[in-house]
Parts: sequence; C-alpha cells; structure tokens
Amino acid sequence: MHSYEIIIVGAGPAGSSTAIELANLDPNLACRVLLLDKAVFPRPKLCAGGVTNNADVLLGQLGVPVELPAVPVHTSKFVFPTGVLTLTQESHFRVLRREEFDHYLFRAAKDRGVVTHEGEGVENVIVRSEGVIVRTSKGEYKSEIIIGADGANGTVHKLLSMRRPPGLMMAMEIHAPLSEIRIPGLNQNTAIFDFTMMNRDVLGYCWVFPAIDQRSPMFSLGIMDSSVNRDKQDSLKSVFLSWLGDIVPKWHSLELRAHPALRYEPRVTSSRYRALLVGDAAGVDPLLGEGITSALALGMIAAQSAYHALGSRNFCFSDHQNRVRSSFIGNLMRRRHIVARRFYGSCTSGTRPLQYSSLLDWVTPSIKRGASATATWDASSANSAFPPRVEQF
Repeated sequence: MHSYEIIIVGAGPAGSSTAIELANLDPNLACRVLLLDKAVFPRPKLCAGGVTNNADVLLGQLGVPVELPAVPVHTSKFVFPTGVLTLTQESHFRVLRREEFDHYLFRAAKDRGVVTHEGEGVENVIVRSEGVIVRTSKGEYKSEIIIGADGANGTVHKLLSMRRPPGLMMAMEIHAPLSEIRIPGLNQNTAIFDFTMMNRDVLGYCWVFPAIDQRSPMFSLGIMDSSVNRDKQDSLKSVFLSWLGDIVPKWHSLELRAHPALRYEPRVTSSRYRALLVGDAAGVDPLLGEGITSALALGMIAAQSAYHALGSRNFCFSDHQNRVRSSFIGNLMRRRHIVARRFYGSCTSGTRPLQYSSLLDWVTPSIKRGASATATWDASSANSAFPPRVEQF
C-alpha cells in the first residue's frame, strides 16, 4: 500500500490549485501529495469558460499565470424584465476553453512535483483515527488527509456522509456559430446575462458568451437555475429550448449538455475529521453560478488548512470554516448569497425590491482595477423601478 500525506480526489481547478498551493507552501511536501482523477486529461467540461479578474489574481498568487488562447470581454449586458444594465470596460473578464484550462493547471501541479494519477476512480474511503484509506479502481492508498475536489456528483462526500449545501443548481449549454445567432450587434467581445427568464420561474439567467473556435466565431449559450429539483429539470429544459428558438433557429442540430452544481451556503461546513471539500463539492457562487474563482480560492485555503494540520498533527479542521468565512472569497460568496436570496426570492413574491446600487454590486467584484469602466442603466418602460443613470468607476 502506497502512503501519502494528502490525497486529493478530483484534478479540476479546485484540486489542482490545492496541490499547487501545497507545493508552494513546502516544495518537499509535493512528492507526498497524490492528485488523482477518474478522467484522462484533457477532458471535456461543461462550463462557459469565463475567467474573471479575481481568478487571474489568484492564479498569479499561485504562481501559474495561465497563458492560453482566450477571448477578452469588453461589454457585459445584464438584461432584466425592467431594463438593461451595460458594463463597458476593456477586458473585464476573458473566456477560454475549460478543457485547456483544467489541463494546464493539472500539468502545473505535476511540474511542481505532485504525484498525479489519471483514469483512476475512487471506490471507497475509510477514515480512521490513524489515517485515511482510499481504494480506487487501480489500487489502495493511505494518507493523513483526504480532500474531495470531485464536484457536485463526487463520491468523497457520499462515502464520508458529509453534509452538503442543500441547494442543487443546474446548467445547460450548447455551442453555436455567430452566423446562426439572431442577436443584433452581437460580437466576439460581448457577453449577455439574460434574467428575463425569471418571469418563467427560472431562478437564474440565460447566457451568451463568446467561445474559442479556430474555424469560425462561436458562442456558448446556456441557462443556469440556482434552485432546481427533479420535477423542475424538465421544465428548465423546456424554457431553455424556447429561449433558444427565438435566437438560434437551427438549435435542433446542436448538442445540448447539462451539469448539476451546488449552491454555496455560508453556514454549511466543508470539513470533518481528516477530510475537506473544495470547489463544486463545497458549493459555487449562488448568484451567477461562477465556479472558477471559488474553486481556486477554496483550493488555496484548503491547502493552508491541510498544511497546518500536518504540522500540528491536529486533523479536526475546527478552524477551517473560519478561514473560509474571513477570506476574500468567503466575503464575496456571502454577499452574493444574500443578494441571490433577495433577488431570486422576489420571483415568488411577485416583486423586485432590488435597488440599482445593488445591481452594481453584482458587477464590481469583477471590474478590473485601474481601468475606467462605465455602467449604464437603460429602463425598458416608464414604470421601471430603476431610473436611467451612468456611473463612472
């Protein structure tokens, strides 16, 4: 039986960032960290691929600035039943291919000396007072700590009976060429967040993001609902296809993919004795469903908690949740959780009490510092609760 100090299950951005940060904290520890994934990289991943400036800051802190083909977004339009909020700023986020991004981080962890295994799924996890036993499709390992970074449908939390955030989120996505999309003025540097589907009981939005394709300009079109169940999944698909029919007449010929996620809940812990959860397994942004920033940040925090646990030989992780809550990502996720409850909750009450200043709060965490930005509100009717105004940043 091979022994490691830490085993990380799942090698997406959360798992890889955890491994990289552990190597940063102690280069001699890297060879005693096992990062494994049931897939073989590069592997496909349902995600629009938006990397915010916050995510780029975290990548810089990890020491792995990602230089991959990407499309910069200069204009983001947030469409509501009462009007449109337009943010204009050069490169306030960028879009890349998730399969390339994840593979880049996986290779970076390997280059730091972390032991990596691909195509190896976890079959059982046993936590004992003396350590953790992990059985996979290819072998058996022992470690001091296990970190579950295997997503919303992962096995670690199930095998360890760890409590999870109660909110199931769902995303559906297709890719379509720009030539087949009927949106006036759409270009490769524009992103659209369409919240008008809230009128059809969708607690989320439809998106239109640029996508990378060497043959022709492509776009990712999708829908995210922050609160779904099995009964609602069919209706969500129906709403999405109806929305697609208005802007992509040939959507029938395109591949539709779906993926669940979990809503971040501030009061739900992501740790237990000798075990931590990170990334989608711990919950993603409940407002916009953006997961890359939280995956990177939570991975780095988990690495720090695990590193200190090894040094103190205290594996209870009693202070881990406080580390998360007091961090940048904890504050951001908590704020977005409050706004999400307030805004999406208004769907059921028939009112929309959110003020214009709160709408700007959705956007400002992603604004690139040091560059001028303009946010413009254009009311769609005289009865709009949000008067037209322009803000300079």
